[in-house]
Amino acid sequence: MKTLIVLVVCALSVPAPSVRGEEPPRLTLAGALRLARENNPDLLGARADAETARALRSAAVVLPNPVLSYSTSKIPTDGAPADTAYGNGFYSRSYDTVVSASQLVEIGGKRGSRRASADAGIAGADARLSDAERLLESSVVKAYVAAAVAFRSASLSRGSADSFERTVALAKEREAAGDISASERAQVEIAGGRLRADAAQSDLAAGNAVRALAALLNRPSIVLAEDLDALVANGTPPAADDDAAVLAGRPDIAALEAAARKAEAELSLQKAFRVPDPTLQAQFEREPPDKRNTFGFGVSLPIPLFNRNVPQIRMAEVARDAARRDLARGRVRAEQDLAATRQALEITASRADRLVGELLPKAESVRETVRYAYEQGAASLLELLEAERNANDLRLAAAAAQGDLAAARADFRAARPDAPVQETK
Repeated sequence: MKTLIVLVVCALSVPAPSVRGEEPPRLTLAGALRLARENNPDLLGARADAETARALRSAAVVLPNPVLSYSTSKIPTDGAPADTAYGNGFYSRSYDTVVSASQLVEIGGKRGSRRASADAGIAGADARLSDAERLLESSVVKAYVAAAVAFRSASLSRGSADSFERTVALAKEREAAGDISASERAQVEIAGGRLRADAAQSDLAAGNAVRALAALLNRPSIVLAEDLDALVANGTPPAADDDAAVLAGRPDIAALEAAARKAEAELSLQKAFRVPDPTLQAQFEREPPDKRNTFGFGVSLPIPLFNRNVPQIRMAEVARDAARRDLARGRVRAEQDLAATRQALEITASRADRLVGELLPKAESVRETVRYAYEQGAASLLELLEAERNANDLRLAAAAAQGDLAAARADFRAARPDAPVQETK
């Protein structure tokens, strides 16, 4: 087992090819999580959405701009100069100059509803950002674990192929001595060739797993700094939880609740639009030379005679009902997620313990016993191949079970955002 761990560490220490010939960064799981939070495009987009929601909130509470107007009328067009005889008198400048200012006044609770909608939009954007961080963390942990499992499987496959080479050489010696037939020797060589082919396929799978993790981190290439044993050993054990408290703190539920509040505020806003908004006006008028300067006030408002905003209200009601249904479905999915991740964690932990602690040592012992017996001529080729296959399958199954356990811990933590964070030292 110590030899296998050394092989895994050596495999993890080999740097992946870099696009520009530079040494790829060696990343721990904690480092990969930090890098993902800094560079992941989806998370950056969620942060931008949160900033946009705050900008929309600022726009929602701004008062409408006043309107200032200036007009001049009664300008002569006959070309007569000022203060000249005209008919029975003199002609003088008599331009009519009007300066007015008007201000729309929102009534009926429109500003309050718009503010509530914007606040709910901010809460929803923040919750979606937290949810994106939660899901990204889970994805990075599982991708890192998958890469570590792929490296372990590749190392085990190479180790099995290298170990079986001794059996192939022994089969040739026994054939030369007349102890086995050429057919038996060929079967041993075929088994060795299969192990070599499996090792090559495992190497390819390991490379693909690392590239998938690098893509998630928005990097061209990386090198893992931790192996599967470290990831499994350092995973934080899950704590007991209260489902009701967990559901109240989940960001995806918070986002759905914010969406429902926003839909309610939008409905209130559409209902408020049934109340017409008055426009207040103040006016100053100057009519020289023989009329006094005057100052006046006015108010205007649309009459809701034909349009009572009924279609928009109905659409807002439909959107509100849809948001409520989404919230109810989200709570059901979250409850199912809690139950599923708890069960998966229990099952994977039990399976990993049995494979690693019980079955694998037995299979290794049987393999060594049958190999020794075969070398002494006391076991058949079929028994040897069966023992080798069982041991190899169990080694790979144990590695996969450890990876499943680490991934189940990541899913468990993602379902419970307040659970301890799974990190390595």
